[in-house]
Amino acid sequence: MVSRNKLRKIFSKHQPIFGDNTIFKVRNNIYNLNKVHAATTKTIDNNSKDPLETTTTIAEYSISQEKYISNDNINAIEQKDDVSDIFHRAVYPIIIIAQCFGVMPVMGVRHKNPRRMQFSFISMQLLVTLIYFGTTILLLVFMVRHLWFVGIDAKNIGGVIFYISAFLAYVLFMLLAARWPKLIRVWARSEITFNQKPYEILPKNLAARIRTAATIIIILSAVEHGLSVASNVLNYTRKIEICAAALNTSAKSSFDDFIKQHYVFIYSMIPYNIYGGAYIMLIHGACTFVWNYMDLFIVMISKGIAYRFEQITTRINKLAGKEIPEDTFAEIREHYVKVCELLDYVDDNLSGIILLSCANNLYFVCNQLLNVFNKLRWPINYIYFWYSLLYLIGRTAYVFLTAASINDESKAALGVLRRVSKTTWCVEVERLIFQMATQTVALSGKKFYYLTRKLLFGILIPQIPFTEKVNEVMEKILELQRASSHDFEDQ
Repeated sequence: MVSRNKLRKIFSKHQPIFGDNTIFKVRNNIYNLNKVHAATTKTIDNNSKDPLETTTTIAEYSISQEKYISNDNINAIEQKDDVSDIFHRAVYPIIIIAQCFGVMPVMGVRHKNPRRMQFSFISMQLLVTLIYFGTTILLLVFMVRHLWFVGIDAKNIGGVIFYISAFLAYVLFMLLAARWPKLIRVWARSEITFNQKPYEILPKNLAARIRTAATIIIILSAVEHGLSVASNVLNYTRKIEICAAALNTSAKSSFDDFIKQHYVFIYSMIPYNIYGGAYIMLIHGACTFVWNYMDLFIVMISKGIAYRFEQITTRINKLAGKEIPEDTFAEIREHYVKVCELLDYVDDNLSGIILLSCANNLYFVCNQLLNVFNKLRWPINYIYFWYSLLYLIGRTAYVFLTAASINDESKAALGVLRRVSKTTWCVEVERLIFQMATQTVALSGKKFYYLTRKLLFGILIPQIPFTEKVNEVMEKILELQRASSHDFEDQ
């Protein structure tokens, strides 16, 4: 059998002829055949491994090449606590909370082994999702029908946009849930390399980073929803008191009357029921959770991938000033490519949610900014409005910056690599520098845009249109030329 180091030297020598992708595929084919040949000499338990899956992308194939080794390691994850720094273990508590609101209906989330996770059309998780999803559709239909009669303006259309966002989010998360078991297995296989030497778990591990961010976002969103309910309740009670004093009546506020007035678009068409009113409030709260969970999910994905790039950067930084063989840089570059391919695979499955989240945040921030100068009646209204506005802006910026950290971490080691000594410099270092410097490594919104720092500051900072600036400069140049020509003629 051909050794892996021998293959690396052969293909590195002929790299300009074949190109990166061709060599990568051929090397993986030969390497996979060698492992299959070795595996056929052993008795393999059919229950300890997955069937060979048909892959359509380089990312899936390159990770599935480590099938026989990876399955044993993934099974070992179930018994060992030292191999715990994987994305699946870090996010499962947040996914369990999301399932209470009908998001991510997958089975086996609690299990330590990601191979035990599966999606089924006959499951309690999917039933809960369909209940929330169906009720959200009804609320959207009632809202649209109500606005058809009363008319649409910039103020009342926000409710329609809110329910449309929740409806689309449920659809996208259900589609993602069907692909999530396979995606999380691919992710777990790629992470096994980074849970072994020479890589090390960073001081603040992956689980701590993800769960801290999730806890903060969930608490802030709960406070925002609570202030919204408190503001609506206070507006209702003060309205009843003012009307009762003006008409000299003894009208009193009640929960039933509050639900009827707050959800008038529903109870103007169907009879009221107290249990139905409580259920409508629950569904509205679930829609609010989904509305926030889109951003939270992007944050979790971003932290999971940026963490792996940070591990690669940490390893490269420790090699600074040392004499390093070419094989080490070839291995680092292979691991870097593996994380890039994982990012592309995740982005293909997640870009729809990213696009919806960015459009949703942009609309609601602009909608809130339009109401900045509106006069509000009570202090609670001001508290809710400004908290909601600052929370929306802060959450949007945090999502962008967290997603942009993937691009930042993927290029963080460039400074060290460019200072490599002449004795250590090799073709692999040059290729790694070229890949880091030229490749756009970031999540995208259906490939229309990439979540980087440039995009965030391009949105926030107003700029003079480029064409207008160029025209101004050209006009000044022409004026100077005319003035100089007139002076010369006069002379």
